[in-house]
Amino acid sequence: MKKIMFFLECTRAYALPMSVTAWVVAFAFGISNKGNILYGIIALAGIICAHLGANLFDDVIDYKKYLKSQKEEQKINLKKGKCKCFLNGDITLQRALKLSFLLFGIAVAAGIFFIEIYGLPVLMLMATAGCLCLIYPRSAYLGLSEIIIGTIFSPLLFTGVYYVMTGSISIKLLWLSISFALVTICLLYTDFYLDYNTDKAAGKKTIPVLFGCKQNAYYFYIFIIFMIYANLFVGIHSHVFSVKYAIIFLSLFPALSTVNRLQKYIYKEIKDEKDFMSAMNNVQKFAAVFAILCIVSFF
Repeated sequence: MKKIMFFLECTRAYALPMSVTAWVVAFAFGISNKGNILYGIIALAGIICAHLGANLFDDVIDYKKYLKSQKEEQKINLKKGKCKCFLNGDITLQRALKLSFLLFGIAVAAGIFFIEIYGLPVLMLMATAGCLCLIYPRSAYLGLSEIIIGTIFSPLLFTGVYYVMTGSISIKLLWLSISFALVTICLLYTDFYLDYNTDKAAGKKTIPVLFGCKQNAYYFYIFIIFMIYANLFVGIHSHVFSVKYAIIFLSLFPALSTVNRLQKYIYKEIKDEKDFMSAMNNVQKFAAVFAILCIVSFF
């Protein structure tokens, strides 16, 4: 049990709800269209291994930068909880790399299984996701972190899971994945928004930092929320979605709650780690409610 807990800590498994929630939505849509349940579960195993492997590989790269900064006396500050296992001396870089590649290997094995069945489409989805995962560790300095994560955990994941379950692509699910991608971006954006000062000092170019000040970044967050529901409205109005998909608009209430929490941050009412976690829990609840309502609309 200790080894399992250590593995989960090193791979930052606390971030898994992001990918698993996206999988549940795509899996439910696949079931509603008589998809292969076993193939959906195999896809989940590959997704989890790819996610954990990417987390660990990201920490390896950040820890190497941290060690380099210590030698050059630049002293990069790591986010709280980042590279914790390395800083505590619980795991070496070499072992972490081996574990990361093992996880990637399992994910690739799941992918090869589906390539044997479906061929080129699965290979293209895997190659795109793999390239984005490799780019991600540098993406925080290019203003692309939120976009890459949103793309991986929504359009790519939705399309991949549904394709291996049914052997086809759904325009309806792909359209819905745009809104879910924006929800995923909200999750990451909130984290980066609350780390605005730390990221700016480290020279990172997250979207909140690119807006120049917290107030402007806050307004853009509201715009993202608006676009989530604007996309749904257009989908219903153009008959891509049936009217029952309007139930997803109920998630607007927890969405507005996340907006209120960020507004408090601007005015310094969020002061410590407890407040930080409360703000993150708020946006996670929003994502969970959105996902549940999506699933309800499928049946």
